[in-house]
Order: sequence, then C-alpha cells, then structure tokens
Amino acid sequence: MDSFFRSLVAKLRPTLMPAHPPPPIIGDAAALAQAVSRLTTRGRIAMDTEAASFHRYTDRVYLVQLSSDDETVLVDPLQLRDLGPIGAVLADERVEVVFHDADYDLRVLDRDFGFHARRVFDTRIAAHLLGEPGVGLSALLEKFVGVQLDKKLQRADWSRRPLPPDMVAYAAADTMYLLALRDQLERLMEQAGRLGWAREEFARLETIRWTPPEKDDLYLRLSGAKALSPRAKVILKVLCEWREDVARSLDRPPFRVAPSEALVAVAREAPATPSALHRVAGLPQSIGRRHEEGLLGAVRRGLREEIRRTVRPRPASPRPDAETEIRLERLKSFRNHRAAALGLEPGVLCPNGTLLAIARTAPRTPAELANVAELRAWQRQALGESELVAAARCGA
Repeated sequence: MDSFFRSLVAKLRPTLMPAHPPPPIIGDAAALAQAVSRLTTRGRIAMDTEAASFHRYTDRVYLVQLSSDDETVLVDPLQLRDLGPIGAVLADERVEVVFHDADYDLRVLDRDFGFHARRVFDTRIAAHLLGEPGVGLSALLEKFVGVQLDKKLQRADWSRRPLPPDMVAYAAADTMYLLALRDQLERLMEQAGRLGWAREEFARLETIRWTPPEKDDLYLRLSGAKALSPRAKVILKVLCEWREDVARSLDRPPFRVAPSEALVAVAREAPATPSALHRVAGLPQSIGRRHEEGLLGAVRRGLREEIRRTVRPRPASPRPDAETEIRLERLKSFRNHRAAALGLEPGVLCPNGTLLAIARTAPRTPAELANVAELRAWQRQALGESELVAAARCGA
C-alpha cells in the first residue's frame, strides 16, 4: 500500500508541483553577467524581488529572482553590490521583462539601484483586464499552469543568510512558471481583443519611480489619534519619535517595537509612574516591561513640549459641487453597467477618481473627453466615447 501511494504521488507531482533542482544563488559579478546573457537569449525574462520590511527597519532588496523558459537563478545583493546586468536588461527595449504585480518591484529597484524599466509585461494587470476573479500569483498559476504554490513563506525574513532550502525553492517558484503564465494570459487577451488595453497599462509602468513616504504628522494618521486631546497628541508624537529611534537602533520595523494602538493608549493615559504605565489598557505587558523607561521618558517629554496647532493642508481637489456630483453619479451608473457587460470590476474598467475628473470637465465632445488626462485611451474605447460624453453631460 505504501509503495502504491508513493507511486501515485510521483505521478501526480509533475502536475501539482513540478520537482526542480535547487537554483544557483549568484554572488559573483562574472556569473551574473553570464546568467543574464544566457537567460535573455529569447528576448524575455521573468523577474521578482524579495525584501524584508516585516523584519528589518530599513527595507531593501535582499534577493532577485530571474527565470527564462527553462532556467532559474537567484541573485544575492548582499554578496553582489553591483547588479548592473539586471539594470541593463530592464533598460533594454529588446528584452521583455515579465513581473507579477510590477509596481512594488519597480519602485524598490529604482530606490535601491536606480534601475528603470523599458518593456514590461505584468501578469497581474493582464489578469485584471481579463476579469479574473483571483489575481494573486498562486491562484493564476493553479488555474492556468496547473501548479500549486505553497505561500506559507510570504512573510519570511529574506535577510537571512544562508537561505534555507525551503526559502530557496519558494523564491524560485515565483518566477519559474511566470513566462508560461504570461503566454496563457496574452493568448486570452488577444482572443478578447484586450491586448491593446494591457499594452497601454504596461507602458505606464515605465514611468514608475520610488517616492519616499511622507513622515510629517504621520502620527496623526494612527487609528484613534484624532480623538486625542491636544496634549495627548503631543505625547503621541514624542512616543512615535521614540519608537522610530528604537526601531532604527534594533534594525526592526517600528510596529515590532510597539504596536501603534499601544502608543495611542499610552498617550491618552499619560502615565507618570511604572505602576500607572502597566495599568494602561491596550499596552502589552511584555512591551511595558521591556521599554518601561523609554515609554515613561517619552511621556515626560511630551508633557513638557509646547502644544502647537497642527495646520492641515487643504485637499488639492475641492469637494465637487452639486452639478458635478450629479454627473459623477450618472457616470458611475454608466460605468458599472458597462463593467458588468465586459465582466470587469468597475474600478478596473475606470476608477472613481477618473470619473470625477470627467465629471469636473463635463466634456461636450469626444475631443474634449480626450483632454481628460486621467482617462486612458483603452478606457475611452471600452466605455465608448459618445456614451461617456452623454453620461457626463447629463445634469449639466
């Protein structure tokens, strides 16, 4: 019985999770150049990156995965500081680089190495434009390639060295089947007449750049912060500054030093003694004990610091007037009906922000509609220019 079971599993495994030898991990400049040259001989390559923002204070690329149709390699940026051959591939319009959900990868590749893309195929975008109910990589690979991925290592610490075998296999799987998935999705988009839609979206990926997060008044965006008194808000600001300093010194993400809801609770209670600190509901006892001195010191500084009125910048886009609201609701109704007919999520077909831009403009002709910068050419085609103009004019 056992031998029969093992035989059955061996027959099924190629369909469910094909067995492959461990991919090489490249940490040498010459080996990287040779691998990139070899992997791009057919004019395309699959790419992915792994970071460790869940485990480290400073987020960075800790691994790059590269695959051709029949080979996969992993590149270790901790050993190899110069990833120039990868940047050259991204910048080469003769080579198509396939990602799944390229937005984050392209941002961190710009942030860490200054790399920019010229010719991208994004399987997540393609799946969205096909109206796929599940656009995660696991769901798509299972449906279109017949491969089941184990995603239990999604939040693994990619800064670990050496990487254990299960993490190596997990990383390799993210690109190993991506070109096969790309081909399936392209074929379906051609059949549906939507390949041009995808190409327009892919072209926009070439402009993606890293944007540093805004940190001014970030503490006021924490859940519960707005309900605090002016003095408690000052205390919360100092507590967040303390947490940032500790996180930086420990090389850990701030939420692993103390959760935001705990800082809001401490700021609200403003405890002056250890016993009062440990009575704060919402502060885990382990964190209170470990950081007792730091938390109480931050509260004391917050109590001394001057209260300053926070001036919030006015929103760049004012609230729409009544006529614009009427046009917007009419456009939403039209968009929703059209999305259902196309089998697309309404936000994929045309986001509400784009509809608001149309409503504000109130175009009277297709030519005026074409001047709405937020509206893609494929969206005008899919929605119908005349119908969009008619919907935008209703109520004007």
